[in-house]
Amino acid sequence: MVKNKGGGNHKHMARKSFGGDQRTQNKLRIAEDECEIYAQVEKLLGNGMCYVECMDNVKRLCIIRGKFRGRGKRDNTLANGTWCLIGLRDYLSTPAEGKLQQCDLLEVYSSTDKARLRAQVPAADWNKFLSTDATNSFGNLGDIDLEFTDDRQEEYKKLMEEQIKSGVAKLDLSVGNDESTDEDGEINIDDI
Repeated sequence: MVKNKGGGNHKHMARKSFGGDQRTQNKLRIAEDECEIYAQVEKLLGNGMCYVECMDNVKRLCIIRGKFRGRGKRDNTLANGTWCLIGLRDYLSTPAEGKLQQCDLLEVYSSTDKARLRAQVPAADWNKFLSTDATNSFGNLGDIDLEFTDDRQEEYKKLMEEQIKSGVAKLDLSVGNDESTDEDGEINIDDI
């Protein structure tokens, strides 16, 4: 095998770095313990931490483990609205007032995993996550009809409609005979 002399970041992207065939569908991890709970990322903080909103309507501070950072970050990227499985730290005492309870990130679900997860775990209430999901937040903009106008355009449209209905105004599309036009109807640009 030829030595990799350049392209500093390409060696870790080699096919040998990933186990097995990537085309096979991975096994979906579901919550098996009472300390494992589904959550949705609310805000990324940096330093391997984020705020998550859990299924039990509690906001927690999630610690992103090393497995999901660095080399393992490729298929496990976190963003606002990402669904994940977290592990509660039941061995810690209750946090002081004003502090959030800490938890660990166990699994990150992709967009294809979300549908499989909803099918396999129907007992959970997924409607809360679906309403705040990042992929659905801009999904219905095509249904909204927007028209940008100002007050003068609205008044002008109303007046024209009234005059056309009453028969007072007729649409005149002919070019007027003012200073900038000749007898032939040509427009002289220098006079404008």
